[in-house]
Amino acid sequence: MKNLYLTIIMICGMAAVNAQTFAAADSLIYSVNEDNISVTVIGHVKGTEATGSLVIPNTVSYNEHNYPVTKIGRYAFRKHTGFHGTLTIGDNVKEIGYGAFCFCDSLSGNLVIPNSVVKIGDYAFVDCDRFTGDLTIPNSVDTIGRLAFEQCDGFNGTLTIGSSVTYIGESAFQACEYFQEAICLAIEPPTLGVYNGHQFTFYRFGCSSLIVPCGSKEAYANSAWLNSEEGFSTIMQDCDYIDETCENLMSVHPNPAKDNIYIELSPDADCQSVELYTLDGRLVKTCHGASQQTTVNVENLNAGVYILRLRMADGREFLERIVKE
Repeated sequence: MKNLYLTIIMICGMAAVNAQTFAAADSLIYSVNEDNISVTVIGHVKGTEATGSLVIPNTVSYNEHNYPVTKIGRYAFRKHTGFHGTLTIGDNVKEIGYGAFCFCDSLSGNLVIPNSVVKIGDYAFVDCDRFTGDLTIPNSVDTIGRLAFEQCDGFNGTLTIGSSVTYIGESAFQACEYFQEAICLAIEPPTLGVYNGHQFTFYRFGCSSLIVPCGSKEAYANSAWLNSEEGFSTIMQDCDYIDETCENLMSVHPNPAKDNIYIELSPDADCQSVELYTLDGRLVKTCHGASQQTTVNVENLNAGVYILRLRMADGREFLERIVKE
């Protein structure tokens, strides 16, 4: 019985530490995460009466401990309309929680989402309509929640969606009416969320054309991304100096590949080099002075998607997606 009593005390004590909250010198309120080594910012000591700019730090000190700030909590700054300056998000934040900044319609300037962020939650920035300029969703992000940026109609530059995004919730960018350009860097089209049979992800979006990576145009055109009412009416691929009739000049097989990739060029194709890149731009293979029949060994590469680039003597470049099994 004594051992059971001690065990209960220890468990309760651990729960108290995990649920510990504190206000720091920066006037923000934090909650210690379950790992006991990081924290979530959950609000401001003045609540909706807080004013000025808002800075989410990289780390915060409390009781002689230095905690990385890894998450912005659910409704942490909901309707904090007293903030009339900029928003700075620290480089340790991995998740921007549900409704974290919803209806903060007085925050202004450029919104910079750090490369540490993996998830942007539902309603995270809904109706934050004074952010301006470009919005870049970094390559670290894999999920953008529903209505995450709905009615953020102050953005008037380029929306760039990172290469690792796999899911975008319904109405995530609805009524972002003044974006001038949209780019998605993901090779495969991210899944778009659906509600009551509609996705509305880019409904009433500022531009009707989407730019995608070279070789991805067909995949996007055959997906929900091409939708004149709820999405984009035109899909273009970013292939600087790349002739879209490259299939008449070269053949790449097999794809997917396990050991070797075989490249066959037409007699009038003067290829100077063949390069193989990872999706994050790292060069892993180079073959100079490629002939009309060139072999690229991929046996020792990790499984995944790669970009094969052929550079021609006349300045043209051809790109092909390669899957390594």
